Amino acid sequence: NLTPATRKKRFLAQLPDLMKGCLSLTSRSCGKPECSTCQRGEKHPICIFTFSVKGKKKRTTIPPKLRKQVQKLLNNYYHYRDLIEELTDINVQLIKKGEFKE
Repeated sequence: NLTPATRKKRFLAQLPDLMKGCLSLTSRSCGKPECSTCQRGEKHPICIFTFSVKGKKKRTTIPPKLRKQVQKLLNNYYHYRDLIEELTDINVQLIKKGEFKE
């Protein structure tokens, strides 16, 4: 018999890389007095990843070259979240009909 921890590790090993959170695009000044962009009154575009760890919201800047990869991880999460919601609905219907099997 496998322990619950071993079963969990095996299950997670089958999933693609994924992350739960949100990407947002914004802009800000860099604060450097010699910056020509800021001198023109413009701001630098940045990508922020917002996520939660143990109920605490956190934010980190995502480098432009990693934005597409991070978005793919987020899309993977949403795909599996949607599948879990569908499976939950199916199982609830089976339970209500008395057709749920262990």
